[in-house]
Amino acid sequence: MTRGPRCITWSYLLIPTAQPGKFSVDNHRDPGAEAEELQVQDTDYTTFALMVSRRQSGSQSILRVYLLCEPSSASLQPRLGRMWAIEIQALDKFVCLLRAQGLSEDNIVFPGSADWSSHQRTC
Repeated sequence: MTRGPRCITWSYLLIPTAQPGKFSVDNHRDPGAEAEELQVQDTDYTTFALMVSRRQSGSQSILRVYLLCEPSSASLQPRLGRMWAIEIQALDKFVCLLRAQGLSEDNIVFPGSADWSSHQRTC
């Protein structure tokens, strides 16, 4: 993820649980980290995945909803870097998943995209 002129990276290990699509997260770099669970909600196994992460930090419950996607090969621009072309169907599913988790479009952050707005009104 880019933050101004810096690129921030992180890694963690997903450990499968007995339930398909559900993982516990091993934050091996942060031994004091609270337990975290991650659930794959939807994926087509090639272009997108919708995931929900839950963990506790002290008395605060932290919920994250992720839309992971691949850049469109047609939208790779050598001089501008990668341009992300998110399929409308995946974006619609993401917005619906946010709403199902009790979040709103105001909670959406797309790094490097200040002009994003949803077009879908119903799930």
